[in-house]
Amino acid sequence: MFIEYTFSMDDGTAFHYPVDFIRNHDAILENSQYPTWTQLEFHQCPNCPVKKTEYAHCPVAIDAHEIVLEFAEVLSCKEADIHVRTPEREYFKRTDAQTGLRSLIGFVMATSSCPILNPLRGLAYYHLPFASLNETIFRATTSYLLQQYYINQKGGEIDLELNGLKKHFKELQTLNFHFLERIRAACDADANLNVLATLFTISSVLSLSLEKHLKKIEHLFD
Repeated sequence: MFIEYTFSMDDGTAFHYPVDFIRNHDAILENSQYPTWTQLEFHQCPNCPVKKTEYAHCPVAIDAHEIVLEFAEVLSCKEADIHVRTPEREYFKRTDAQTGLRSLIGFVMATSSCPILNPLRGLAYYHLPFASLNETIFRATTSYLLQQYYINQKGGEIDLELNGLKKHFKELQTLNFHFLERIRAACDADANLNVLATLFTISSVLSLSLEKHLKKIEHLFD
């Protein structure tokens, strides 16, 4: 399954990114082929379960490095026409580069080989570009509860208090913070930095005040 992002900047520059949902990389890659900041031990997340003997490079960094480098000098406030094509439909939005890049990077991260991000693959498979915070909360929560249904079907213990979901987003908060340090080493302009900072904020909200945000949409189910 491919998802395609196309950024058409006002100065005539265009960025085109076809991203395959399933991507396979060799575990051990040649260092000279990739920037130093993609190596596993470069600002490696403290909660990362991956060992250097398994992967020489951070799976997320390898998948995202071309996008990061191309956008390294694009300011987040620059407007762009952004088209997104999925197998089912197409999306278009005239917005700042940061919004489109956040959506693209979020999809790339969620479909990487990173074991911390693996629980997001279901959401990524039904990707929603330009999702708002409320849409993200709704989709993440319903996806988690669907997972509990499958666990229950197999006789496992289910979590209706969403404790596992909040714990997972704490893990994501740590991951986003340390991945931001990788990006700082790769670019000078602010688009990539703002994107990761925003993802860090979203994971913080979901881990610390999930109930508060769910309360706001309770009326939809009365």
